[in-house]
Amino acid sequence: MLRRLTDALLSVVYPDVCLVCGRVLVAGERDICVRCLLDMPHTGFHHSPEWNNLHERLMCHAPIHRATALFHYEKHSPYASLIHRVKYSGLPSVGRRIARDYASQIAQTGFFDGVDAIQPVPLSLRRIISRGYNQSHAVAMGVADVAGAAAVMDLLGARHHSSQTRKNAADRLANARHTFFVSRKISPAPAHILIVDDVITTGATLAACAEALHAAFPESILSVFALAATRLS
Repeated sequence: MLRRLTDALLSVVYPDVCLVCGRVLVAGERDICVRCLLDMPHTGFHHSPEWNNLHERLMCHAPIHRATALFHYEKHSPYASLIHRVKYSGLPSVGRRIARDYASQIAQTGFFDGVDAIQPVPLSLRRIISRGYNQSHAVAMGVADVAGAAAVMDLLGARHHSSQTRKNAADRLANARHTFFVSRKISPAPAHILIVDDVITTGATLAACAEALHAAFPESILSVFALAATRLS
């Protein structure tokens, strides 16, 4: 009872607000208000996971079986704040919850059928120490909460690399190819590896991860899950 009273008092002094619009959340809402959930620029990729714009973007680098993302990412959209908070503001738990909710929505479509390994896009040790966590691992844990027997694995490692922010698409891919490597070989190989990231922009990072996994585990099926992805221009 004392805990409920304390929580109630804290909610008055420090109310939870929507991470998109900043409006105070009401009972039953968490992280994002209902209005912003309804207005979210959903991709709908899970309705055609074996052929969509994201799938098309990645297929030229490695054989991708399925690909999906929750919403379209635009740099100056208020929804970009979700990714920024998950990645830079010490809120990986938000990424896990959003991923869990989206995974729950698409599980009935069969998107996770056969997936037995979940591989978050890795960060270099220097970046993990600087940031304190890997946001993609939090997203992967949210998927694992829903995807049955699939386990989060660390098959990939990452070397420290320069920022991708100011690079063009070709330079991003070249930079990423020298960054990711298979750090652990397992036998038998996973039947179906789901690569998980928070946001996909040019696709260079995902492509490099997929290339490394495909080279090490050519018999494994590869699929992709992300919270957000830029529109294919």
